[in-house]
Amino acid sequence: MFRLVLQTLAQRTSGFVGAFVALFGASVLITAFGIILQSGIGDGVPVQRYADAAVVVDGEKSFSVREGDSTRTTSLDDAVGVPADLVAKAARAGGAAGAVGVLRFPAEVVDGDGRLVRGADDHRSVGVNWASAALGPFDREGRAPERSGEVALEKSVAERAGVGPGDTVRIASTRPAGDYRVVGVVAYTGGGGALRMPPVFFAEGDARALYGRGDRVSAIGVLAAEGTDAERLADRVGDALDGARVELYTGDGRSSVENPDVASARGSLKELAGSLGGTVVLITMMVVGSTLALNIHQRRRELALLRAMGATPKQIHKMIAGEALVIALIASVLGCVPGVLAAGVMRGALSAIGVLPEDFSFSYGPLPMIAAVFTGVVAAQAAAFAVARRVVAIRPVEALSESHTEEPRLGRVRVFVGVLLLVLGLAASLLPLFFGSVFAVAGAGSGGLIMVIAILVLAPPVVGRMTRVLARPFQRRFGNLGYLAVANTRADSRRLAAGIGPLILAIGFASVQLFIPTTTSRAAEQQAAQGVVADYTLNGAAGGLPVDVPEHVRGLPGVAAAAGTVRVDLFASRKLLDSPEVFDYQAQGLSPGGLDQVVDLDVQRGDLGALSPGTVALSTGAASTLGADLGDPVRLHLPDGATVTPKVVAVYARGLGFGDVTLPHETVLRHSSRHMYDSVLVRLAEGADRDEVAGALASLDERYPGTEVLDEGGLSSAQRRIAVAGLVGSALPLVLVFGYIAVAVANTLVMTTLARGREFAMLRLVGATREQVMRMMRTGTGMLVLIAVVVGTLVPLLPLTTVSFGLTESPVPYIPPFMYLGIVAATSALAAGAVLVPTKLALRSRLVEVIGLRE
Repeated sequence: MFRLVLQTLAQRTSGFVGAFVALFGASVLITAFGIILQSGIGDGVPVQRYADAAVVVDGEKSFSVREGDSTRTTSLDDAVGVPADLVAKAARAGGAAGAVGVLRFPAEVVDGDGRLVRGADDHRSVGVNWASAALGPFDREGRAPERSGEVALEKSVAERAGVGPGDTVRIASTRPAGDYRVVGVVAYTGGGGALRMPPVFFAEGDARALYGRGDRVSAIGVLAAEGTDAERLADRVGDALDGARVELYTGDGRSSVENPDVASARGSLKELAGSLGGTVVLITMMVVGSTLALNIHQRRRELALLRAMGATPKQIHKMIAGEALVIALIASVLGCVPGVLAAGVMRGALSAIGVLPEDFSFSYGPLPMIAAVFTGVVAAQAAAFAVARRVVAIRPVEALSESHTEEPRLGRVRVFVGVLLLVLGLAASLLPLFFGSVFAVAGAGSGGLIMVIAILVLAPPVVGRMTRVLARPFQRRFGNLGYLAVANTRADSRRLAAGIGPLILAIGFASVQLFIPTTTSRAAEQQAAQGVVADYTLNGAAGGLPVDVPEHVRGLPGVAAAAGTVRVDLFASRKLLDSPEVFDYQAQGLSPGGLDQVVDLDVQRGDLGALSPGTVALSTGAASTLGADLGDPVRLHLPDGATVTPKVVAVYARGLGFGDVTLPHETVLRHSSRHMYDSVLVRLAEGADRDEVAGALASLDERYPGTEVLDEGGLSSAQRRIAVAGLVGSALPLVLVFGYIAVAVANTLVMTTLARGREFAMLRLVGATREQVMRMMRTGTGMLVLIAVVVGTLVPLLPLTTVSFGLTESPVPYIPPFMYLGIVAATSALAAGAVLVPTKLALRSRLVEVIGLRE
């Protein structure tokens, strides 16, 4: 049997090219996404400042929620630190030569022109206590900072600032900028290139004051006694800290504690791979299955002849499975290498838009490639089994006597599955009309994809009915050519559906995945513009704005109100169907100081002025999702993993623009790694001179270097950068998926067109010229593209409309015209090329040779 499989593959190489291309592209796609997922689990960058610490202790990066017998564990990304009293316990662990509590906070040197000084490769510096210098390989010139007002600078920062021991520098940090005396310069002597976060070392007292938390440290570095193995020391430290909510890191894992931005990037990669990974596998299965089915369909008479000669159904099954196995193995293995290259391109693109640090390295282990080969083989075998069942179900005599074309009839099971998926997709798409929760929006997005899949399953009758609708207009417009195009489409609707299906998938998939984020982003921008009623917004370039800025600004002449805002990500949970469900939200912490004069969250119920420790305000969407209303407690899980149950004092409508959860600023600052405000909103007093106030705000740059004064409401520049990066970051992987779908479109259409070589020859033998055949095919291609564009646009339009209504109360989603036209133009051009180029090549062949060809 295996020899027969190899002979078939050798004799019908051109017939299996389509399946090979589909499996090759699937391997590229799965390898790339597997590398993205694996990199999110890996370390990203080498350890530097903690290189001499055998073990690093960090706060627990997860929390658990238990309801009945079910427990849900969720990961945290924030660098939340550990209790300070654990430093002494870690130092007493067996095999430890000492333990150092690290204090980490924003701190940057300011030059004489008021500009912030960066280190080598333009890396931003970070403030730390001098004791933490023992954890890294540093050489020192001068002495250690021992008294208040003394600092030691990293060499690249000192050189760029043009200072050395004995000089005075100005440093912006979590308090108003102050002058410090440089007593030492340290040089990093380890590997891994330039320091990612060059340190500014402070004396212990100053570091503790600037860190702002007397009960915690950022991390604990444990030094090993001579001859002590790091892993064994980690076990002993774990025993010494038994019961504490901490995690221990050794080896390359120490990097995630040293570099919080890398930990956040890893979380983004895992979220990206998780959100699209299942969709990628599903699309792969569908494309591979459709291509193999088309290949076998074109060989149905050959297989019927084998049956007539005595081949059993089992042997046909084995032969088809063997062909699929050989093709899948070869194509999947060859696709791994370009998959690695595609992942590298994705890494560069994500780094360029700020989603990943520039020096973040992807992990290129063998697991993604093994997964790609395994998925390709499984997809091919599943498709081969389904196709073989249909082939052997037809009696050989019926198959041999079948006409070359088929009616668009479908099996009962396929019709049932298609109708069921369509009904489920419609129901899910309508959810935002009845519910305001996150479930409804997510369900509507999934419903759109389910409906696209349903149309693919029901493609033959859909194409047949659409052809009947277009028949009369095309015949009137194109005459005899239109008549031939319609007749061809009707006669071969099942085969053409295999080509139109991927076109519909391309347009529908891109529309759902792109236009829901664009609608959400536009709504957030509009809500922020409407909700910020302040006259000025202050932003800080030095890691934010110190917490005393609002009070200082309120003391300026002409200022009526000023409030600080700080943004973090947190989680909320509730019991649902006897199981815990966890939801992630963006939250804002607001300082008091005339909130009603600087922001208008469009409060629906309650009073935002009642916001105080132990209370919370929720957006209408979050309140609906959590099943909470005024006076109800909600369970929140703060960035440091602490669980609190504040009472709801207000419910507001503008959650997209400001965050779904609003807390007092003390709560956010105390339970996160944030030390500073992201922005400060300022409202002028009635009758105040705007120019005088603007000048006073601009002068804040002397006290708080890096302060940016914006005289317009809406999203801050930082928020805009985050929004743009998020939108582009979500779109980039879609380009890879869309590219694969595009290849599938071209692949399928080329296969269906080349299979019509004998039909073209017959038309020419009865008198049609090459130009007439080409015009007929151009007309048919126009019909094919029109059907795909209409169906691919209409199917996702319902979920887009309901999502827009649920989020913005407007049924009109935001669909950027150029983005939509680009999608339609790309798919249309691809379809036209995939049909017309093979047609032109087929028409160059000699008629006698083509007529004598096998199927």
